[in-house]
Amino acid sequence: MKNEAYDPSGHIKLSVTDIDKSKAFYSALFKTLGFKRVAYGELKAGWVTNGGFGISIVQAKILRPKHKFTAPGFHHLCLKARSTKVVDSVYKLIKAKTHAYDAPQKYPEYSKKYYAVFFADPDGMKLEVAYY
Repeated sequence: MKNEAYDPSGHIKLSVTDIDKSKAFYSALFKTLGFKRVAYGELKAGWVTNGGFGISIVQAKILRPKHKFTAPGFHHLCLKARSTKVVDSVYKLIKAKTHAYDAPQKYPEYSKKYYAVFFADPDGMKLEVAYY
């Protein structure tokens, strides 16, 4: 058996109702976070974090009402920021384009330096950008 380094990176794939609207939204968000685009097609797009975690979107084939984060299933996706300034930059980027649950703030109940913003993507899926 080879002695190979273990890479715990994985990925998540999100089905979206309007691929063009979601590509624009996620492209701007992930550019702000410094993610690399690795796929971009008519009905899909994908990015990878500096740590190797992949996030992709694909056009949904079955359209349903907007996602409710308090319902069973996907609750939220947290994306880690390099600094509180990046969290603030994300907030400036998204606040006019989507629903922000709150302005960026400290969450000392999570850790001393936890600073985050929570917001919805175009389909209502809850996202978080946090520095900790």
